Amino acid sequence: METMPWPRRIEAGNGRLPLASDGWRFGGTTTPRLRRAAGRLRAQAAGITGTPDRGCPVAVSCTPAAEFPALDDDEGYRLTIAPHGVEVEAAAEWGVLRAFTTLVQLAQRGPDGPHLPCLAIDDVPRFPWRGLMIDTARHFIRTETLMDTLDAMALFKLNVLHLHLSDDQAFRFRSRAHPELADARAAYGVDELDALVRAAADRGIRVVPELDVPGHVASWLAAHPEWGLGAPVAAPATRFGVHACSLNPDDPAAMRAVRTLFGELAEVFPDRFVHFGGDEVQLPDADPATVQAPFNAQLLPALRNLNKAPIAWDEAMHPELSRDVAIQSWRGAAARDRAIAAGFDTVHSAPYYLDLAYPADLHYLADPEQGSGPDLASDPRLAHVRPGIESLHRFWGSQPPTANDAAGPGRVLGGEACMWTELVTDALLPLKVWSRLPAIAERLWSEATVRDVDDMYRRLAASHVVLERTGTTDLDAVTDQGLERLGLSLADRADLAPLLAMLEPVKWYARLLGPTALAQRAAGTEEDVASRPYDTATDLNRVVDLLPPESLAARDLANERDVPMLREATADWRRQHACVRRLGPSHPAIAELATVSAALKELADQLDRHLDGAPATVPEAALAPHGEYVLAVAPVLADRFAE
Repeated sequence: METMPWPRRIEAGNGRLPLASDGWRFGGTTTPRLRRAAGRLRAQAAGITGTPDRGCPVAVSCTPAAEFPALDDDEGYRLTIAPHGVEVEAAAEWGVLRAFTTLVQLAQRGPDGPHLPCLAIDDVPRFPWRGLMIDTARHFIRTETLMDTLDAMALFKLNVLHLHLSDDQAFRFRSRAHPELADARAAYGVDELDALVRAAADRGIRVVPELDVPGHVASWLAAHPEWGLGAPVAAPATRFGVHACSLNPDDPAAMRAVRTLFGELAEVFPDRFVHFGGDEVQLPDADPATVQAPFNAQLLPALRNLNKAPIAWDEAMHPELSRDVAIQSWRGAAARDRAIAAGFDTVHSAPYYLDLAYPADLHYLADPEQGSGPDLASDPRLAHVRPGIESLHRFWGSQPPTANDAAGPGRVLGGEACMWTELVTDALLPLKVWSRLPAIAERLWSEATVRDVDDMYRRLAASHVVLERTGTTDLDAVTDQGLERLGLSLADRADLAPLLAMLEPVKWYARLLGPTALAQRAAGTEEDVASRPYDTATDLNRVVDLLPPESLAARDLANERDVPMLREATADWRRQHACVRRLGPSHPAIAELATVSAALKELADQLDRHLDGAPATVPEAALAPHGEYVLAVAPVLADRFAE
């Protein structure tokens, strides 16, 4: 069975339930939301099985739910598939929605026709908050892409979409009271957001908005410099990184605007939670707490008057901060532990930063409420950024605890994957998110004991097929269409495929920082921000942008023992090198692959030696980064040759 997330309890049955030509027939409890969900089930199952209008009887029993989902809703369900049909029992509609997505994943093609396996599943999520944060400020993400994201989230039982709507680079909410703040080229109108919220509720997904204050506000101060503290701001930022400016809590007009804007958000987003950011407040010669504490003292009563529960990034923690604020911990497990010990409910995000291009298993093995997760500094796949990781973890771990005057420790509400979009455009988002997010979705839904990495990877690959066959998103197409836009023919793309299949982008913040700032970050010295190679105007149209963050093909090669297949791979690795040499002079995007292409050709020679029974080695140059690329197969072969 290839379901993801893995259910809590499965009882195997006998036989299978054929999907008949008279289609899906739903009986029992019915509501408008469930009828729409049944329509999605029909369409998605048809994509999985390749046979439209084939289904079976489905009896549904549940209690109708509220118009919008909320934290701690009951999402449990019992799903029974028997030779006569399907039964779904749940306490509320939300559980039926989860059962329907399980049915989609269970649908199978077969020589005897489409069918479902006979079994019974009792399932309930481990955590009530299972989220995805999308930064819409660095690069705008179209509403259509967010709608597609909701469909994918529902397939893997995620239930919170957190929209980061403002930052130094742009303000993406079209306010009625302050239209001058919104980015003139790309921002969300009230009607768009209302449609998004309602589509999310149809799928049992909450939408939590964020306006990041009092820092990260260069886009605000470009329109209203009189509201600010710190360096003057003439325009929204184009560079990335922290900007030394902040809203002024002592300015009455600034605080009125903040209260008005959050009031407008409350009208659009019905969820009880609203995110006010609170991270990385940096001002010259000023303690951030002297700004944050008085700012929050004015903002939080206004949010409570709106009947909102506030949530903020972990920098907002302060002894005076009310414990009804939830904390989103991003600066390591130490931040989570400090928040919990101080009495704050917490959403853990530190191990789930998708923009760092980590392999899926590093996310998968990090638990939201237990321990610090895998030792990133010792992982050979991250060796090229080890000094930076160690430096940052030392700094995070040195932060002082927050005094606890609460009745007891806080609660881990769950976790949230984060996709910051400095290096992600609207077109690239699906590839960068869904290549690994199903594994994180399982960590947030399934029992902590579900930790078999090999089985996870097997089912992760199957999840990519589910995304493609249901029409939700085609990850391979993102890469192929990008290569086509670079002017590469179908034949060229086929010749290059063996190289691209073995490549990954460099990890952590190596791309974003560039070599100079990366070395400075690792040394703990002041960074030269001007040396960073990317800003908001940089075109993200190189081959490195089109790569998935992790090469599953390189991982699969570790266990491949079919010698003819391996010989075929080495022939392909030589063919790609000839293609790169041929195309490089006329394609700058291909020319930058020259050294990593040559390294893969050398590995072809070494693998052939190994298959011939001769000693083989992986050159040190193959294990090192080649600009912004790493050859993912190099450490795999190093382990193989050492066996």
